[in-house]
Parts: sequence; C-alpha cells; structure tokens
Amino acid sequence: MMPMFLSDPVLAVFCLLCAAFFAAGLVRVMINLAILDHPGHRSAHQRPIPKGGGVGVMASFFLFFPLVQDITGRSVLRADVILTALATLLLATISWLDDMYQWRPSIKFCAQSAAAIMVVAGGTILGWPTPLPGAFLAVLWLIFITNAINFMDGLNGLISGCLIVGNLIVAATGVFFGVPDLIWPALLLAGCLCGFLPFNFPKARIFLGDVGSQGCGLLAGTAALYMTQHSIKPSGWLLGPALLFPLIFDVLFTLVRRKLAGHSLVQAHRGHIYQVLHRTGMSAVLIAVCEWGFVCWGGIVALLVASFPPLKGACVALPLLVAPQLGWVALAVIRTRSHPVGPW
Repeated sequence: MMPMFLSDPVLAVFCLLCAAFFAAGLVRVMINLAILDHPGHRSAHQRPIPKGGGVGVMASFFLFFPLVQDITGRSVLRADVILTALATLLLATISWLDDMYQWRPSIKFCAQSAAAIMVVAGGTILGWPTPLPGAFLAVLWLIFITNAINFMDGLNGLISGCLIVGNLIVAATGVFFGVPDLIWPALLLAGCLCGFLPFNFPKARIFLGDVGSQGCGLLAGTAALYMTQHSIKPSGWLLGPALLFPLIFDVLFTLVRRKLAGHSLVQAHRGHIYQVLHRTGMSAVLIAVCEWGFVCWGGIVALLVASFPPLKGACVALPLLVAPQLGWVALAVIRTRSHPVGPW
C-alpha cells in the first residue's frame, strides 16, 4: 500500500513547482546552446533567436509525470499511458532533430503518423461511427492537431499561453466532465509551459521549436480524444475541440482561403490570421492575449452545452465558437485596408 504521505496533494503541487523550475533551468541551457532560428520571409522576429525551448518543456514533463501519477494514485503501467508516452517521445525526438538539421517535410509527416498510430494502438480512439473508422479518424485528428499547433507557433507566447490556459481549464473542470485522470497531467504540462513562458513572452529569448509545439500538440490531441471516450456529460466530447477551436479555425480558414486563391497549401507562408494582424502593426502581446481569451471562451461554451444531447450541443456550440473568430477575421480585413500588407 502507498504510504499516506505520498497521497498528499501538497506533495503533488510541490512536484508541479519543481517541474516548472526544472523546465526553466533547461530552457536557460537551451538559450546558452544557441541553436538559432534565423528569420525568414514568414518570421515575426528580425534577428536570430535560439530555438528548442520545447526541450525543457518535454524533458521536465517526462521526468515528473511518473512521479506525479504515483503521488496522486494513478498508474502509469497502462497501455494507453505507455504508448502515448512513447509516441510523444518519438515525435519530440524527431522534431528536435528536425529543428537542428531541417529535414524534409515527409520525414516529419511519417513521424507524426507513426506517433498518432501508436496513441490509437493504445486504445485512445473515437468510438464513432464504429471502432475501425473511429480509429482512422482519431489518427487523422492527431496528425491535424499536431500540425495545427505547430503552424500557429509563430508569435511570442501565443501557443504556450493558449496551452497553459487550456490545460488549466481541463484541470479545473476535470471532475465536472468526468475525466479526473486528466487533472494532474494537465496541471503538470501547464507547469512545464509556465517554466518556458517568461523566456518567450512578452519578449522572446527563445522559441519552443518543433520539439515543443509538436510534442504538446500530440498531447493536446490525445487529451481531447480521451475526453470523447470518458466524459460523463452528453456533450462533454466538445471540451477538447472547443478549447482548441481558435487554433483549428485559423488553420482551416487559412487553408480554405489559400486553396480558393490558387496558392500552394504546402508552401510556407505568413497568411494566418494572427500573422496578418501582426503585419498590420497590431501588438504581438495583444494578439497573444486575445488568443488566450478565445481559449477561455471555448471553455465557457463547453461548460454551457455540456448537459445538452450530443447533436444539440454541437449545434449550439458551433455558432458560439465561430462568432468571435469571424470578428477576428473582420478585424484583420479592416486593419489591412488602413495598413496594407500585400496579398494574404
């Protein structure tokens, strides 16, 4: 039997603080290593800045996750936990090597696909419409969210702040939605990201890099899938997509717009809504804080519709989630008229 003192939540909170400070220490190491991200045509920064801050986030998460799980009475010796950990480790490792050596996109896609398949093989799937198609859709979802978070990681504090807010909301509502197993992992990832955030926001001394954005993206997508399986609320499955909706909308809107304009969908660009707003002169800090607010709004919407039947919940939630995003697009259009940025 586990000693009583190990079950004390105070000890778990102490571990979270240690994880944040350990992540911060590793981020400092990565700054000193100075593996630089040189600005390109789609960059928001003007001078070379170190990348790889995600190494600190991922390493701290992996180090403290088994300890926090043990302290809180959760097992790590489960197929879904083990395969998700191995998948995230695989993707983070390949992403870090890509950060250093700039591999072909096909290698990154293969790593994302392999990681997604590993997560699904552990049993984290969509039960709809049937298990086999649900597993296929789950793989597509994980690949999409991993890339979406990677695409949106282009402005100081935007992605790390959104993920911190989203994880705190998951932790705060875990009992209500019937997913208490996610509370401490969500707090742990938020803590690790908090160790990184001061080095990236409001002024960037280092970036997450693909190692951080893709690793966190896979974890976020997996958590959303887990909620669809285990939530006790009829529309509890909406929590994950609602929290991620600002990122999902921006990516889908940009892809559709570029397709209609005849632009390549695989070519690097700076046409995301947040990038356009920044190019018009809007403060990067203000843009990031607004995106954090959109994540909060997603959490509120998910709470409002949680007890609705699944179809009704989706029908009510979708316009509530889309409305602020359409306002965000309208703001970008208005600002580009007074601050021309060229084709976007």
